[in-house]
Amino acid sequence: MLTENFKVRYGEVMQNNIAPVWTLQNYAQQTAAIDAQNLSSGWEDLSKSGTAWILMKISFKISGEIKSSQNIKIKTWHVFSDKLKSRRDFIVFDENGNEAAKAVSWWLVFDTEKRKIARTPENLLVKKDVIETAMEDIEVARPSFEGQAPVNEYEIISRLEDTDLNGHVNNVHFTAWAVEGVPEGIRKNLKLTDITVNFKNEVKPGEIIKVTTYKTSDSRFWHILVRETDKKEISSAYSVWG
Repeated sequence: MLTENFKVRYGEVMQNNIAPVWTLQNYAQQTAAIDAQNLSSGWEDLSKSGTAWILMKISFKISGEIKSSQNIKIKTWHVFSDKLKSRRDFIVFDENGNEAAKAVSWWLVFDTEKRKIARTPENLLVKKDVIETAMEDIEVARPSFEGQAPVNEYEIISRLEDTDLNGHVNNVHFTAWAVEGVPEGIRKNLKLTDITVNFKNEVKPGEIIKVTTYKTSDSRFWHILVRETDKKEISSAYSVWG
């Protein structure tokens, strides 16, 4: 278990002076990387064998607000691993020590040469009698939107700036692209309380991504991200506003 301190920068908040979920996701990712390194399963360790962590799913519940110049804390810990997947949880605390958000994430190890899923490092396959979790894992069934008109559609071109150590677009951008698909009136008048983002395919710089958003209620939305060149779904997200 690891707790890291961060000072929120002005460039990490929106016009309302509140850090969006992808800023929190960035902090979570940084904290996860440090803790994985402490467990001898970080980027430096995995890269020696031509493998890397990839995020399969992350779910956030947001209960507070993180603002610019605040000193915050992120706590993370490895919850569980089997031979193919690993769970890691997070809790975000504001500068007063109050819980502002929590998250559940699921990861895979990917062979960057063979381009396929690899086995989890053996040192993470430790069984515990009691496993602490930040919250229950979230599973939301996606309905069929056949014949339903979307509430928003737009295209974005991935940039070199969006890429990470693995040479593909970092997961935080998928979350930001999904949220951008929410109707402006919702984003201005309501706050994001829950979001689950699923990651399916990698994206390289210079690719066109189409983001289509469907409404399931006045405050709940599904976001489907598709690469235009091959029509492959690269990510989907479910967001709740209140």
